Amino acid sequence: MSILQSKMPKNIFPDIKFWKMVLVFALPIALQNMSSAILGIIDVSVISDMGETAVAAVSHANQLFYIVSLITFGITSGASVYLSRFFGEKNPDKTRETFSITLFFSLLINLIIMLFCLFLPEIAIGFFTNDAQTIEYGAIYLLIITPTFLLYSLSNSYVAFFRSAKQTKIPMIGTIISLGAKVLLNYVFIYGFGFIPALGVAGAAISTLISKIIEALIYLVSIARFEQREYVFKLSDIMYFKPVAVFDFIQKTYAVILNESLWGFGVSAFNAIFGRMGNVAVSAVSIARQLENLGNAFFYGIAIGACVTISCSIGEKKIGEAKEFAKKYALAGFWVGVFIMVLMLAIDAPYVKFFFSSLEAETQSLAIWLIAIYALYMPFRSLASTLIMGVMRAGGDSRKAMLYDVVPVYAWSLVLGFILGIKLKYSIITVLAVMMFKRFIKCAFALKRVASGKWLEYDELDANEEPENNTTAIV
Repeated sequence: MSILQSKMPKNIFPDIKFWKMVLVFALPIALQNMSSAILGIIDVSVISDMGETAVAAVSHANQLFYIVSLITFGITSGASVYLSRFFGEKNPDKTRETFSITLFFSLLINLIIMLFCLFLPEIAIGFFTNDAQTIEYGAIYLLIITPTFLLYSLSNSYVAFFRSAKQTKIPMIGTIISLGAKVLLNYVFIYGFGFIPALGVAGAAISTLISKIIEALIYLVSIARFEQREYVFKLSDIMYFKPVAVFDFIQKTYAVILNESLWGFGVSAFNAIFGRMGNVAVSAVSIARQLENLGNAFFYGIAIGACVTISCSIGEKKIGEAKEFAKKYALAGFWVGVFIMVLMLAIDAPYVKFFFSSLEAETQSLAIWLIAIYALYMPFRSLASTLIMGVMRAGGDSRKAMLYDVVPVYAWSLVLGFILGIKLKYSIITVLAVMMFKRFIKCAFALKRVASGKWLEYDELDANEEPENNTTAIV
């Protein structure tokens, strides 16, 4: 009995001191992601006045940016684990080395995708839909926003740097200013103002491009004013581009990069299924996803906070503290998910009726149902993301994290989505409910792994700082 009790947490709610720490660090990250989510809602709401086809076109075009963002996030979040450790170790040389290679890889990969979208936009959009008008509108939007791929690489690399240095307010400020510019420019370029003509879908793309330029400039100015100059990347750091250093970086981060990339391609393939179920289905999913993204902002702050905090503890050789943080962040992730679920269900119908009243009644009804489905899975998504993106990656268990995150997407969601949605012609409500069950599957596997204590790779740690036991209590 005493052994069982030792494995159980003393309280299913983290203490007040821990929540205060989470708020200080994770709240700016959450607010930054909330700002991006609100931007998405405004984007789709404004474009919805142009009808379901326009909404579907922009949604499909943004899937390419979504893939870019996930690949970039994979590179930078993989690097963040080590950036945080090197900040914890007070090692500026290794910090600059990691950052320089991070920036190089993210720019290179996004340049390749940008060139593909720039020269073959119809083919890129055609992957998601076979509707000619949707492809035409989507290609126009995609052509204009392709430069944002490189801007995002630059911005997100510096976001990873600032977060690892626990300077989370800078990314939040950059995103909020970019959001304000985007909202203002949306109305100017979409509907026209003064001598500027109404540009419709192209106007939405132009406003996106300008806002991303503003965001990148904010980060460049902020890094130029960063006080700890010894940690800041400079041109002479190209000396780090040596085969040994690059190979070491790839070896440490490839699992996270593959994780986010494969997950991104898989989730984008969802749109290929939805796109062949009609523009009404695509529009409804797009509307529901915008609200889900707003909810996601909360637990992303928890997950990223867990990764940075645990990585810093490991870098400082405080293994017991790292394990305790793993337990508390897991509990926080679950309860944040419950909170998001309740909030989404409460504002579901009012959100659709207020922002998307110009769309057809069928689209609005479907969107309300789909939001409810996303909401009910949110506790599992929040907990799984905290464990996979936060705890397991921080502990160096990124290969298992990749398997848990990616395999359910392909082995469950895509297979059943294709069968139910394309072959058997089931309703989008049924198809989404079945496909999203992957979140429960991921949560179960990740929970078991972290509870076993195997998420923490001891061989990378100081031999004199062996963890006191092999079990991290989660539930």
